[in-house]
Amino acid sequence: MRILLIGDIFGEYGRKAIENNLPKLIQEHGINFVVANGENIAHGKGITFKYYQWLLEQHVNVVTLGNHSFSNRTIVEHMDEAKNLIRPLNYGLGTPGKGYVTINYNGKKITVFQVMGRTFDNNSLDCPFRAAEKVLNEVKSDLYICDFHGEATSEKIAFGLYFDGKIDIIVGTHTHVQTNDARVLRNGTMYMTDLGMTGPLEGVIGVEPEDIFHRLLTGMPVKHTPMTKGKIQFCGLLVEINETTHKVTKYDIINIVE
Repeated sequence: MRILLIGDIFGEYGRKAIENNLPKLIQEHGINFVVANGENIAHGKGITFKYYQWLLEQHVNVVTLGNHSFSNRTIVEHMDEAKNLIRPLNYGLGTPGKGYVTINYNGKKITVFQVMGRTFDNNSLDCPFRAAEKVLNEVKSDLYICDFHGEATSEKIAFGLYFDGKIDIIVGTHTHVQTNDARVLRNGTMYMTDLGMTGPLEGVIGVEPEDIFHRLLTGMPVKHTPMTKGKIQFCGLLVEINETTHKVTKYDIINIVE
């Protein structure tokens, strides 16, 4: 079974990267299952129901979110309708949406869930470790895939090592910078600290550089303008798993620049 995990899709250029590359990758590699982070797909901040549906049309099976889960308020109205859309499960009680989804694929149950890190984050969040343990204890599945949405690489690495052998695939999102540490951990978990961003390559994590220059030089808040010129990148990770043993047999870092 071949599973593709796509890093944060950012704005117009992120959508172009999906259109230009995802169909070819699915065909060339015989990809069976796709998980994509879509929390920046709507103009660089948040997601709309329209773009969620669009991702499903592009053959994405599960869409994950993150700290911008509710930046576009219209998505809240459709959270129950969006069956394959998940937000961090360690948000507090009463938060709209759900933190995991289980999909039956080819006789296998695949549970995809997301947690959000607390290091360098101002959100009031429950413990991501305890939240993940609760899902593993309560949801019986053949394969578990976790999107850890967080700022600190150390927190992500700790999470990976803690759940080594318990979660089949753990990948990080949020920093928009692809890491070069994809590896199979000692007890069999496929791990990568950050998938990277799918979107404009020549901005500052997707944003026009001048906006960021101004903020760093003056300390004043600025409006972030999504980058819509220059090169486009598609970032992710392709993982091949034996459907009988659930062991990772092969993996490839995806980094396409056009």
